[in-house]
Amino acid sequence: MKLSLEFGLSGAVLLPVIYEVYANISTSIGLFLVAAFACFAGVKFSALKFREAFVGITCTIAYSGILGWVCYLFIHPRVVDMLLKKSVYFSLDIRQQLYFLLYCFIILVCIYLIWLVRFGLHKAMEKFKSNSEKTGSYIENAFDDGKDDENL
Repeated sequence: MKLSLEFGLSGAVLLPVIYEVYANISTSIGLFLVAAFACFAGVKFSALKFREAFVGITCTIAYSGILGWVCYLFIHPRVVDMLLKKSVYFSLDIRQQLYFLLYCFIILVCIYLIWLVRFGLHKAMEKFKSNSEKTGSYIENAFDDGKDDENL
């Protein structure tokens, strides 16, 4: 739960900031930042047990979404004021805002995919290691003809 709180609270602050990057700097940079956050979270959660990781990712997405909206209410006016003093603020229409939210949701759901891929690779490597150890012991036992036991 500690990891989900850390990622959820940091995501709640990062998502409104990334929204401002998406709206005023570049859409691709904004989406790349969300994807980087999701990749980092997916890799960190893959170190946990299956159930803990699933609940943690779910809580992270919920915290980031709900608390992100609250943080947006505080961050957005300050960013608008800062940008209007120095340059121009570009405001997105409601349709573009909804697209950003949809993109973020899809990318954050990809945390599950990253976690599952890394979890699956870890399990496959464990199985491969176990099989190679069994094969090694079978090879050792195949050449043992039992004469060593009679001499003792």
